[in-house]
Formats: sequence, C-alpha cells, structure tokens
Amino acid sequence: MTKILFIMFQGAGDNLDDWNKDTKSKFLDRLKTLGSVYTYQDKINNIWHYDLTKKNHNDYDDDLDFDLSYIRVNSHIKMVYNDIQCKYKNLDNYKFIPIGFSIGGLFALYFCQKYTSQCLHCILLDPTLWTPKNMKLRLEFLKSKGGYVKITNIKFKKMLQDWKDFHTNVEDMYLINTINHMIRSSYFSKHLKLKLSVPTTSFVNIEKPEKQSIPKDFNNKTKLNEIKILEKHNPDKYKAFVFINKTHYVFYDIQPATKIIKYIKTIISTKI
Repeated sequence: MTKILFIMFQGAGDNLDDWNKDTKSKFLDRLKTLGSVYTYQDKINNIWHYDLTKKNHNDYDDDLDFDLSYIRVNSHIKMVYNDIQCKYKNLDNYKFIPIGFSIGGLFALYFCQKYTSQCLHCILLDPTLWTPKNMKLRLEFLKSKGGYVKITNIKFKKMLQDWKDFHTNVEDMYLINTINHMIRSSYFSKHLKLKLSVPTTSFVNIEKPEKQSIPKDFNNKTKLNEIKILEKHNPDKYKAFVFINKTHYVFYDIQPATKIIKYIKTIISTKI
C-alpha cells in the first residue's frame, strides 16, 4: 500500500515551531491526518539564536557547526534525502509531496527535479519568485545588500564563529544570511527548470493595498507575472490559487490553511 510522506522545506529565518505550534491552524497536525510528515531545521536559521534583540531567539538551536557544503543547494538536498532514507524504512512504499514555504519553495522544486519518480506533487506556499526576470531582480537586490557568491570556506566558518562568540553587531548576522541567500539563489537561477518535473500547485498571497516598502522581487506585480509565466510553460502541470491579505505565512490562519489541506486531500484521493 502506497504511503504519503510530506517533506517540509521551511522559509528563511524560521524555526520548527513556525510550522505548527505558532499557527492558529495547527498546520502540521492537519497534514499528519493525511500522511507522515518530515521536518528538519535548516541550520543557517540558527544564526537567530544569537540575536539577543529578539524575544524568541531561544526558539532556535545554538548549532552553527556547518560550512559552505551545507549551504550549497545540491549537497543540501542530498543531505535531506539521506536523512529521509535513515528515518523511513521501505522508502519505495512512499510517495513524496514536498511542501515549501517562501525560499523553501525553491528547495521543494529542486527536490522534485532530483527525485522526480518518487514525488507525487509539489506544494508551494507563497514561494520566492524564481522565473528568469524575477530571479534577476532577486539577485540584484541581494547584491545591493552586500551578498556575494565567491567566499572561501575558511572565511565563512570564521564569520559564523565570530557571530557565535561575540554577537554584538546584528549586521554581521544579516550579512551571513545575505551571503547564504546569494549562494543558494545563484544556484537556483542556473538549475531550476521552467518546465516543471511534477504537478505543482502554488498558493500565493497578494496584499491590497500594497505597501511601498515591499521589494520589486516580491511585489504583487512580480508575483502575478510569475504565475502567468509558469502557466504558459506548464499548462498541464501548474496551478495557482491567489489569496488576498492572508499574509506571507498563508498556512498560519484557519481559513487559508483549510483550503490548502482540502486541496492536498483531493490530490491524494485522486492519485493514490
């Protein structure tokens, strides 16, 4: 009998509580009624543990023991898959539904490219934009914030250690985060394919009225343009639902989460 395994890719700056404990919808609890759920903490987000200006900094683990190989997308995805293999026996009995929130959406898409035959569907929750023109805007934005790709492993490890030891200048933390995004986004820009490998559904939030502070790489116009491009290239594999004013965390509140869960339930019932 085929089993379902949801593989959760979190957003930037998130901890594991953001999937369920901190939601009104109890999102993971609902998913667990439909199948098994795999979560992991992306260690790069643990830099927030040492940001003492935040009340919830202790919600993050203190583990910063990683290097650039952990940051790099290809090796990171392999690490996730190997961890899944260790935790779930008889993996051939499972079909995967990767679910990615924000930047996690790009990881979910890439996971589906790598392990297409095992993936039933891909779910994107207000994902980071990644079609060529929109990714170009993202990379330009990251570059303006000091992001760069060429950095040695020694220098990166020293940045992490200095932040862990001293954590006095929060800008040091944000620079580490920006470099992480630049490395990963540069990889995604070259390796994510417009032609989707598995059926994919995106749940996108639009803000009305829209704040002027929202960057060009993630405003309403670019989001809606992304949908049109993906529909054009994937007429039979891509579908988008647009929410209005449900926040970036579209799975937090009960009403949008109910719609998402109902849709996933329909996918499982029709394909399994």
